[in-house]
Amino acid sequence: MQADNSLLLGLDTAGSSCSVAVMDKGQVLASRIETMRRGQSERLLPIVQEILDEAGKELLDMAGFAVTTGPGGFTGVRIGLATAQGFALACDKQLVGINNFKVLARGVPIVEKVKDIQIVVIIDAKRADLFVQSFDSKLNSLTEPFAALPENLSDLLPEGNLLLVGDGIDQAYEYLKKAGRKIAISTSSANADAQNLLFCAVEHQLFDKKNKSVEPLYLRAPDVSLPKDKPTF
Repeated sequence: MQADNSLLLGLDTAGSSCSVAVMDKGQVLASRIETMRRGQSERLLPIVQEILDEAGKELLDMAGFAVTTGPGGFTGVRIGLATAQGFALACDKQLVGINNFKVLARGVPIVEKVKDIQIVVIIDAKRADLFVQSFDSKLNSLTEPFAALPENLSDLLPEGNLLLVGDGIDQAYEYLKKAGRKIAISTSSANADAQNLLFCAVEHQLFDKKNKSVEPLYLRAPDVSLPKDKPTF
């Protein structure tokens, strides 16, 4: 199908927010992003309905769905994927997934994407490390997604001026500064916006490609605590 001529719904719950957007013919009809550390499972479906009402559309009107695949909180990633997969199955429509690094990089304003700048997306991993990926000004990947401690980050990034985006900037900034890196901070949102998710999907013509299963992007295993004084197998 031609995605830019279709109604599309995108959603993100992987990070510290909940975001939903509806697009028609490449134009955003309605969108919302709400910051929240937890509670996405309770808030997501009401936001979806509110956005559909605002756009004057029904879920069955959608020609396709897009979802962020992480990295982020294990529960948040699963909530978004499960909901989007349920929508796609119920409507018998295609589902595509895009990682949060690409969505956040897409949200950087054009005026900030100057030549020779390195866009570094830094996501708060809610632990000692950070989730990171670097892009050039044209959003080509300079590194693969990786997890790193803030004090090791500079050594893992290519040389050059850095433009930081994401909700993990505060944890990395001083270490990068001490390493002598030239740093700027993007004015874009620190959280993934479903509008940019949909723009990514359309610009990369993901809906026009052969269906692939949408898998979560985990850069480390989920944290699991085993019960005490019980045998493990």
